[in-house]
Amino acid sequence: MGNDLERAKALFASIPPDWEKIQNVLSTSKFSKEELARIAIDLTDNCFCEYRDAMDPEVEDVTIDTMHSSYLIDSLQILLDYGLDPNTVVEDENVMWDTQWVDAPNVGAAALRLLLENGGNPNHWIPAERETLFDYVAFEVSYDQYSHEWMHTVQCWLVLMAFGGCWHDGNIPLTMLSGNQVDILKSFEDYDYTIEPLPQEPGKYGCWIMHIFRIETQEEVACYK
Repeated sequence: MGNDLERAKALFASIPPDWEKIQNVLSTSKFSKEELARIAIDLTDNCFCEYRDAMDPEVEDVTIDTMHSSYLIDSLQILLDYGLDPNTVVEDENVMWDTQWVDAPNVGAAALRLLLENGGNPNHWIPAERETLFDYVAFEVSYDQYSHEWMHTVQCWLVLMAFGGCWHDGNIPLTMLSGNQVDILKSFEDYDYTIEPLPQEPGKYGCWIMHIFRIETQEEVACYK
């Protein structure tokens, strides 16, 4: 089984993946839920900050045409079809947590959305992190003064809230406007945001207001302060 697992991981890591061979190894091997999770975690890790490297002319071994990110959604869908549980933790790692570092446009949040649609828990807890997935991502957005510059992190934050991610008291950081409900943010690709800087307060990070708006109409649907 160990050889089958390594073969499956190698097939998913190939660019482009050989889908027929992948289907064959998944059909003939009885992978445990931990092994399926390991494959998913590894293929998502392969996408870590990959797009940034592809855009850097000094990084020659990664280009748009050789990115694992281009195949992440299809790969996760196949693993889900064969029994991947998005909540499975392997060696303190979980595939949903890794999606927030996939920086190719829209890919990380789309992967997270797919996993949440298939049983993932937006408030998933990993003991090693000592917090929930929502808490972790919300902290990055709320308190890291640079995080709002990284759209992929903000998009994952929006998707988590759209699927029920919240603080321990059941509340969310956003104020929804004009009668909009937070579940509209499942279609995160339809929304963008701007940052309105505020005077920096001593000892406080994140002194800004985030305005979230629908791209097509420019209607502001939510804000965070």
